[in-house]
Amino acid sequence: MYGHRAKAQTNPRVNSDNFNAWVVYNGQHLITDNFGLHAEIQIRRNEGFSGWQQLLLRPGIFYKLNKNILATAGYAYVETYPYGEIPIAKTAFPEHRIWQQLQLTQQTGGVDIINRLRLEQRFFGDAAVGTFTNVRFENRVRYMLKANIPLGKTSPWYVPVYDEVFVAFGKNVKYNTFDQNRFGIGLGLNTGKFTKVELGYLYQYVQQRNLTAAYSQVVENNHTLAINVFSSLPFKSHN
Repeated sequence: MYGHRAKAQTNPRVNSDNFNAWVVYNGQHLITDNFGLHAEIQIRRNEGFSGWQQLLLRPGIFYKLNKNILATAGYAYVETYPYGEIPIAKTAFPEHRIWQQLQLTQQTGGVDIINRLRLEQRFFGDAAVGTFTNVRFENRVRYMLKANIPLGKTSPWYVPVYDEVFVAFGKNVKYNTFDQNRFGIGLGLNTGKFTKVELGYLYQYVQQRNLTAAYSQVVENNHTLAINVFSSLPFKSHN
């Protein structure tokens, strides 16, 4: 999977364009006044909806430090498939993650501002054979800034705008310290007190981690239709 560095450096850097579609459910379900369950499912498809890009399942447990700050920790399972003009692997392979995050939500002039910092410990399976063997470990840190801009004081519609940067670190990271960046914009609708739906465009810039004899670096420009459903169910005590 990893090419010889000296040889690869003499060859060109290549940009690969892909057209994907992501459907995401993101739920925050309170169990007590402060503790709750994070439930997340992401179905990521390539070439529209025709083939797989990734499947991501991300459960967790969160704690409300106060009304603005949420601390969450959990586990994630990721299955990555060969996709695009220059696939990173010949077959689908698994990844297991442990993750921790802090999220700060504030309101400024009617605009909801979200700051999110996430740490990930990533355990990759063997991309050559598609099994969880010859495990490779990486760390990654992610930071997202998001603004939900309302379209009128009483309108349920809003415009979500966000950017998230990903940086890998640790001794096993060779060529993709800057891992990827995601920029998104769309149209959101508050469908109820505890639910909202967003439809938009996501530009995902990915710097692949592998070098080959053919390319010194492969950069993916992933143009993505993003469909997001968010739910936040309150805790109801029964006395």
